Amino acid sequence: MNRPRGMTRRQVVAVSVAAFSGAAIGTAGAPAAAAAVGQASADRNGQPWRDPGLPAHRRADALLRAMTFEEQVTLVTAVDAKDFAPLGHLGIPAMTRVDASDGLRGDTGVTAFPAPNALAATFDTDLAQRYGAAVGAEARAKGWNVLLGPTLDIDRDPRNGRECEGYGEDPLLSGSIGAAVTRGFQSQDVIAQLKHFTVYNQENARYYLDVRISERALREIHYPAFEQAIREGGALSVMGSYPMVNGVYCCQDPHIIGALKEDLGLEGYLGTDFYPQGDRVESFRAGVDSGALIPDTPKEAFTDGRIPAERTRDAARRILYALFASGAYDNPLPDAPAEIVTSGAHQRLARVTGEGATVLLRNEGGLLPLSGRQTVAVIGPAGKDAITGVEGSSYVDPGDFTTALEAVRAKAGADRVLFSQGSLGDVALPLIPADVLTAPAGGAGLRAEFFAGEDFEGAPIATAVTPTVDFRSGDPVEGLPASWSARWTGTITPPVTGWVRVAALLSGAAKVVIDGTTVFSGSRYLWDSWLGPNESAIGGVVELEGGRPVPLTVEYSTRDAGDRGPSMKLGWQPHSLIPAAVETAAKADVAVVFVNNYTGEAIDRDDLSLPGDQDRLIEAVAAANPRTVVVLNTSGPMLMPWLNRVRGVLQAWYLGAATGTAVANVLYGDADPGGRLPVTFPAREDQGPTRYTGSKSDGVGGEVVYDEGVHVGYRWYYKHGETPLFPFGHGLSYTSFSSGRPRVRSLHRGEDAAEVRVEVRNTGRRTGSHVVQVYVGHLPTHTDTPARRLAGFRKVTLSPGRRQTVTVTVPRRAVSYWHEERGRWVTPRGRVAVYVGDSVAAAEYAGSITVR
Repeated sequence: MNRPRGMTRRQVVAVSVAAFSGAAIGTAGAPAAAAAVGQASADRNGQPWRDPGLPAHRRADALLRAMTFEEQVTLVTAVDAKDFAPLGHLGIPAMTRVDASDGLRGDTGVTAFPAPNALAATFDTDLAQRYGAAVGAEARAKGWNVLLGPTLDIDRDPRNGRECEGYGEDPLLSGSIGAAVTRGFQSQDVIAQLKHFTVYNQENARYYLDVRISERALREIHYPAFEQAIREGGALSVMGSYPMVNGVYCCQDPHIIGALKEDLGLEGYLGTDFYPQGDRVESFRAGVDSGALIPDTPKEAFTDGRIPAERTRDAARRILYALFASGAYDNPLPDAPAEIVTSGAHQRLARVTGEGATVLLRNEGGLLPLSGRQTVAVIGPAGKDAITGVEGSSYVDPGDFTTALEAVRAKAGADRVLFSQGSLGDVALPLIPADVLTAPAGGAGLRAEFFAGEDFEGAPIATAVTPTVDFRSGDPVEGLPASWSARWTGTITPPVTGWVRVAALLSGAAKVVIDGTTVFSGSRYLWDSWLGPNESAIGGVVELEGGRPVPLTVEYSTRDAGDRGPSMKLGWQPHSLIPAAVETAAKADVAVVFVNNYTGEAIDRDDLSLPGDQDRLIEAVAAANPRTVVVLNTSGPMLMPWLNRVRGVLQAWYLGAATGTAVANVLYGDADPGGRLPVTFPAREDQGPTRYTGSKSDGVGGEVVYDEGVHVGYRWYYKHGETPLFPFGHGLSYTSFSSGRPRVRSLHRGEDAAEVRVEVRNTGRRTGSHVVQVYVGHLPTHTDTPARRLAGFRKVTLSPGRRQTVTVTVPRRAVSYWHEERGRWVTPRGRVAVYVGDSVAAAEYAGSITVR
């Protein structure tokens, strides 16, 4: 490529990456380059900061000197585009922000890419950089120059409602994928804002949660991915998180912020999440640099002495540095956002990512890939009712995507594909109608008793007969106190015999008992993540006899109700779809059952079971057709009580616009299942670190102790001698591989501790991918260190008979630990075992590193 005169290296990279990723949508390539060239002679009127040939830090210093103090305050407190107008004469562009973990939240005509944890499952950093470049290109075309992402929160608990927005449980994998996405983002002349720093690992009580954690765990588990994305990815901004750490809010803790800027290397600026709790002035004093997401920042605090002037200048300089270093200053956004920014190339990239992310967990007897000559029963939510992405801040509209049912029909031919719904999946259910409910005194509906307080104690303060249980964002009767409870009683008469699903949209705590069986008991503080098409229901299943009235009791209290107020809508599905699905499955050569779960911001999962009747559906179909495959269209790990009764299991995650095409290509062998697990799949509900048990409400404080220390994810399983359902790094292929004897060579230079080389050969008959995973063992110290720690990985794709020597470098940090008393990293001298394999459980001893 000829380099246009006056273009910086960053601008050349932006053009080349945009072209490589198929991002030729009008704003990320030639126009950006032309704008840069136009700035080459911009050192006019004594304004050196306009010269793109100068280093970013010198330009930032020059512009800072030219700004009045009032202009600096404007820059650090600006929220909307109009707030930047007073800075236009300096060439400072409006900084426009968009959530962008897996595409552009809130926009249409964009590409809905597979969820971030699906991208992590590819173990492919080159693909991750292309993914990031495509999202960055679409952002510029839509008029955004600050991308809120990638998300680097470590997956501590798979019940986390935002689990799939991050890159898994391992700091090295998360940092490697995050750094690659960051490079991709910023190659398009936009700023990447990493989120959320730090220990943002659950949604329950997120605004007031106090995380009790050791400094060592912060340094070894929760900081490294951010450091890698900053140092290797060049990230220019970081978003502070909501929780408190050891009693101090993250966004006003000078110790945490100091570590970010001084130890982790952030030269750019620190922003916050939307409206964090805590004191705005103290946040800026502690090191927050931008009030873009906290519109209530008091501007007078910058001039009345509460926020030192030097702190304001530092904050402004950091923002300016990010604008210059990213290219956002020199390459203006389009005058008007494009209506459609997705492209054929980006849709293909989404599909390739989905194929590379899909994990083949089980394939007994080589049932997969399927043959186009087989009749296939497709069962479950495999149409437009599929869940394509996490709801909340990362939800991206997939547009008119190809469904799995459509894609399978295209592979096998419509005449070979039978369909039965089987289950509605994880969805809200229609309201239970009054005509199937009977109050104790007769008549339609239920008798309700209301009590002061949340414990159903004392005499009722009100009674009523209600047609059903349905009140949304308010009290069901007038005159109730702030905290109250209620009990509805009567009978319910199902129309037919069979399994009945009951579910509630809920803000508060509820228990439903039918015919002596507790159908569900639990709480939520929110039933809707506000962004996305679905709502989050809590429910269960009970078997009833048609036409026979049975007792029904519904209890509700305002415990855990969020700031939207108490809410409950009790719904049902009286007609089970399972019998028809069983009949369909029995007629086909193979049955493919699609199942899903809802997840989203502000709503943690209650457990790891498939919601509703989906476990029963799988068991019933597998009994009718022993050649059953399950496709998990889920946010992450699920318990699988039916595992040994099915022949195949695919973990498909949320795949965005590729939800149908990628899965069908894997099912039929047009693509190898390239994914490997970026998280451990528990075998039981009680496996994993200590869970939070406090209030779920967003308005009530709670505390959680990270007593696992540095033993997160697969490290916890080794520490406690536990066996998971599927280990970290696990994933099968349609072909087979053999590996030669690994060679471990110790290095005694700079940041590298060792080099591991191994020859990999495809010994099967298909092209496939293999991920070489290198782990290190306990360190030679009396300090408690993990029995296994991922130290490096490399993904290779080989055609049949081909071989390749793979080299993985082990960084010195992988054989070091954080010494709390000394306040620094320590590398103990001695020998460290090295393990190589295709999962953490399958990794075998390969030699040792001699650390000096």
